[in-house]
Amino acid sequence: MLKWLIFVALLHTFYDLFAFMGRFQGLIGIALILGIAFLFSNNRSKINYRLVISGITLQVAIGLLVFKVPPVTWFFKQVGEGMGKLEAFARQGAAFVYGGIGVAQIPDGHLANYAGGGFVFAFNVTATIILVCVLVAVLYHFGIMQRVVAVIARAMNIVMRVSGAEALSNVASAFVGQVEAQVMIRPYLNSMTKSEILASMSGSLACIAGGILVVYANMGIQAGMNIAPFLITASLMAAPGALVISKIVFPETEESVTMGRVKMEVKSNYTNVIDAISHGAGDGFKIAMNVIAMLIGFIALIALLDWCLINLGHLVGLSFDLSLDWIFGKLFTPMAWAMGVPSEDVNNVATLLGQKLTINEFVAFKNMTDHKIKIESVKAITIVTIAIAGFANFSSVGMQIGGIGELAPGRRTDLAKLGLKALLCGTLASYLSATIAGILL
Repeated sequence: MLKWLIFVALLHTFYDLFAFMGRFQGLIGIALILGIAFLFSNNRSKINYRLVISGITLQVAIGLLVFKVPPVTWFFKQVGEGMGKLEAFARQGAAFVYGGIGVAQIPDGHLANYAGGGFVFAFNVTATIILVCVLVAVLYHFGIMQRVVAVIARAMNIVMRVSGAEALSNVASAFVGQVEAQVMIRPYLNSMTKSEILASMSGSLACIAGGILVVYANMGIQAGMNIAPFLITASLMAAPGALVISKIVFPETEESVTMGRVKMEVKSNYTNVIDAISHGAGDGFKIAMNVIAMLIGFIALIALLDWCLINLGHLVGLSFDLSLDWIFGKLFTPMAWAMGVPSEDVNNVATLLGQKLTINEFVAFKNMTDHKIKIESVKAITIVTIAIAGFANFSSVGMQIGGIGELAPGRRTDLAKLGLKALLCGTLASYLSATIAGILL
């Protein structure tokens, strides 16, 4: 009897230990992510460990608030539902433009689903992005956007002791596009240090603009997945995460002209609210058309490459279909496991991580929400949603260099040299946020 009790006690001990290790598997991921950043650091002796610790603490605090504090959890769920309603509002505008072709009309005057039923990517994306860009432009015109960004940036400046310019651009990236965020710090671009430039680029690649965030949230809603709270969490955690990683990879060794102060020009560039609406709509349309063209091009190219790989595999006698998804699944499996993804979802999450980095996040999100790549567990959905919710891919690096280069032509050489470092930092920042979120669940 005593031996049996000892055996049962040992069994429970091993079970508890296994459960503990499963929950905190992500600690290995945090160590791996910070280790990679440290490996690529250009000056390890100058790393500001206070900034690193305070930044990770801030990420953990955000995660705890969102996932563990019921009122905050409820608030973000309501925000997520609000994002779903934006698509319905955008459809009212789409009905006038696409009525009878893209949007089915029913006799009582209400709007039905898009023709053929359900979610039509081109129509949803076009209408939703335009609406959100209009709202952002109006908020910017009245100075609301600038004040919100400035308040959050000031708090980050106090907690992490980063410069005002990099705090502003990183926080702004959670609200506006990756190049538009740099417009808010345009007066400082020419005088910013290389470390600040990298931090700003990394933040823009790690975060996700409001208009695109709403599109992803609606893609999830159409698939019966409420991923909006995870997307919002990803965007909030990305700003301090990008600063942490970038300051490990490229520590500050110069004197910043905005150290210790956050100052933003609140004045609107628009003549009046009508001017803001028209500019917002125009910018939204350009973004939407760029997204549609990019997706057509990339998905067609993937189909071509997969056809070549499958035929090459059959030619050499492989017993399976060689494809990009298969390659991504193998390459990114160690990272997916280290981030805390449950074993049954590791391969599929790894595939999505590979698609996001080497192709773009739209393809990864579409494959996840269409269930072409199925993710079973809630924990895996949370981790992969946060990990791929950012602009860090190769095409975005070109957009950063070109866009910021137009704002500050004298820094184009620095931008080109820092481009790939920014891609690394933005990717690792997203992974860090996802890993922390996985531990907290």
